[in-house]
Amino acid sequence: MSIFSKFIKAFKNLRLNDKNVVIGLQLDHLLISSMYAEQQSAYLNSYETGLDKGTLKTILEDYWEIFDKDDAIEVLSDLQNRNQDEYLDIVYNAFENRENYVAILKSNLPDDDDVFKHYVGIYRNLSNAVPELVEQNVFQDFSAIKNIRDTAWNYGRGAFLSRCCYEEGYISEVELIEYLQKSHTGLRDYCRTWKEYTTSYIFGRAIWGGSNNDGMIQIADDLLNSEKSPLKNKIYL
Repeated sequence: MSIFSKFIKAFKNLRLNDKNVVIGLQLDHLLISSMYAEQQSAYLNSYETGLDKGTLKTILEDYWEIFDKDDAIEVLSDLQNRNQDEYLDIVYNAFENRENYVAILKSNLPDDDDVFKHYVGIYRNLSNAVPELVEQNVFQDFSAIKNIRDTAWNYGRGAFLSRCCYEEGYISEVELIEYLQKSHTGLRDYCRTWKEYTTSYIFGRAIWGGSNNDGMIQIADDLLNSEKSPLKNKIYL
């Protein structure tokens, strides 16, 4: 079996907690974390992730530099606030008008070299990712993604990290529940359906430097269509 085949197979077994199960509307809030949870082979239906302490430590400390409550609050807030980035609309406009993209970016972005380079980088990532995702039938064209943007990538990662922070004792269960609810409410401003949620997450991962779209597409398909998935038969967020 190839490494790629093993990668795909790893995401075929959806993990469900059979003890401390979340139900109802709070489950919908929790499922904002499902794409990231499935990447990590974590539980989909409980506040508990089911991950061991070593894995939690790696995710929080090595990947996200979260070592305490203050770090947790800063990172979790940042992931929610990224969806209010007004400059992304400028980048998207430049992408739709590629013959004038340099003029559009220079005229509308702050006069700061680092900021300009950052958003030019996003533009270049769009140029690479969008044709590839269209070819893979993630969406039909850019117009199908520009409104939902990469919001699920931001809210989804925040939702899963909030669960990890809860397990590490950095935030309380009340704070976790409030964070998940706020994430769900915010995401609904952009995505109407769970299909749009998975599409937005895949798109976000692709434009921020992710690789192996096939693996993420498989995760999305499993979440939306597997009989075992708590997302099965759900349409609207």
